[in-house]
Amino acid sequence: MAQREKLKNHFSGHITETFEEADETAFVYHEHVFDHFAALAGLALDYYGADSGEHTFSLDNIVFKVLADPNDGYRSFLGAIEYAQQDTSIFFKEALGKIRIVEFDDETGTGDDSDDWSREMSRGYRLIDESDNHVWLEFGTGNYDDYYPYFMFRHFPKEKKR
Repeated sequence: MAQREKLKNHFSGHITETFEEADETAFVYHEHVFDHFAALAGLALDYYGADSGEHTFSLDNIVFKVLADPNDGYRSFLGAIEYAQQDTSIFFKEALGKIRIVEFDDETGTGDDSDDWSREMSRGYRLIDESDNHVWLEFGTGNYDDYYPYFMFRHFPKEKKR
């Protein structure tokens, strides 16, 4: 499977900002933005931060926004990625570091092997610092293999060095 198609598997691609049925123009737009995002995977990029309230992040002074795609009132998946305005989110003026976009599909949980309730499967993307492997941002779909999946967008600032 081509890298682009593998990356695309984590986005539902059925979303518009108003959560209405996507028309052809919206579909083409989201395909274009996804192609741009996928082309950045594997490159060293300047990271300017993330705005968790807006679900936006800035790479090489390009602002991306990720959208949830609600399946119904209780379920939500990673829907689509689009461009956002620089002035609607809060970012740093100087890069926090060089990152790489890394795909993930893994299991998390705190219980032992017999405790299925505390384990969940999550998949999506992480922005990982090249210098120390710090995960700055992770977004995608949590609990995707169960009855109540959820959209996730988590920013992890670095601890302040003393």
